[in-house]
Amino acid sequence: MKANGLELKKIRSKAEVVTINNLSEAFRHFGSDGFVVAYLDYRVLIGKINNNSFEFYNGEAIEERYIQRLRLFNEDKELLIWRDNSGLKGRLRIDGEGDETFVVEACQVLWGTNRKDLGNGWSKLYEERGTELILPFGKIEINNRKRRLFLKTRNYITFHPDTHQASYGDCRFTGFTEKPL
Repeated sequence: MKANGLELKKIRSKAEVVTINNLSEAFRHFGSDGFVVAYLDYRVLIGKINNNSFEFYNGEAIEERYIQRLRLFNEDKELLIWRDNSGLKGRLRIDGEGDETFVVEACQVLWGTNRKDLGNGWSKLYEERGTELILPFGKIEINNRKRRLFLKTRNYITFHPDTHQASYGDCRFTGFTEKPL
């Protein structure tokens, strides 16, 4: 069923808590190529994961001490890492394995109605008033009226054991997509 840009599906999925003492352990748990969104104390970086390393525009790097949240993801799985008072924590979710569950897939429009090609497979989405995102995509078509870039999310439905009320119990990123409005 698809309504208002949302699609309900039934899939197999499993999630587990993982120990993250440093970023090299993140690569060990994730173990795939994909994308990374890094929410740092001072900015948000979006990049790629290639051969167990992060690739950000202009070779920018992240320091563990500034991590608020990291999402390493591809179509099949996501490793979510967050920082709390005791250090880094993690949740690994793998789709296609585990128990059957209902999910709602959605596309969240990314900020930026203008695009500038930065070269070497990178683009900047921006607004005239100063907000910008640098993304690992060289050839994307973005404009204010017809085409936008979206972040694809998968939202996992859980049911309260007593009342059977449905709610979202987890959410993960699955990828990016261009599509017309």
